[in-house]
Amino acid sequence: MDFPGLFDFEKGIKMNELKPMHVINIYIESWFRQEIIENVLTDFSAYSDEVRKTLAETLKSEVKVSGFRNSLTAPKRLLVRESDKLFETDPRFVKVILNAWTQLYDHYGQTFDKALHSLGFATSPMAPAYGDPLNAFEQGWPEGIDYPKVIEAVRKEDDDLEMTDDQIVLYSILRTGYLPGEKEEENG
Repeated sequence: MDFPGLFDFEKGIKMNELKPMHVINIYIESWFRQEIIENVLTDFSAYSDEVRKTLAETLKSEVKVSGFRNSLTAPKRLLVRESDKLFETDPRFVKVILNAWTQLYDHYGQTFDKALHSLGFATSPMAPAYGDPLNAFEQGWPEGIDYPKVIEAVRKEDDDLEMTDDQIVLYSILRTGYLPGEKEEENG
């Protein structure tokens, strides 16, 4: 029997094993989530035309700020607060925000790739584009790898890296497509 959508034959991944993008909230503290959103909303000129357009359209259509027809005209503090609520529950919104956020650090991409591959990371076929925000992340970092090891390896590759430890870990997750923890065992 064929179950469309449960296995991506092109990529060799069972779709029901993939986690939606908003699951990232398990690994992000609320203050860091707000920092991410604030950074994304600070300067739209830092993004490609496509990302800028998608971000603006999504904020206008999805984020509702009381008293403002266009959420982009609301004070940043209110826009961040309402965006934060949506970020917790909407995988499509998470994709838009994190896609913009990663563009702020993509100039470090090769540094991360080198460091992460040295630790045994593979890159999920879903990353970094995440075409389907409902089926985005795979579970499981290489055995014995934790946050401090990732941070150390990335900093070793670039002494002048201008990212916090939290930003390094999040960018590593987004770059590889793998959430921290052990790989889930297959049933059956």
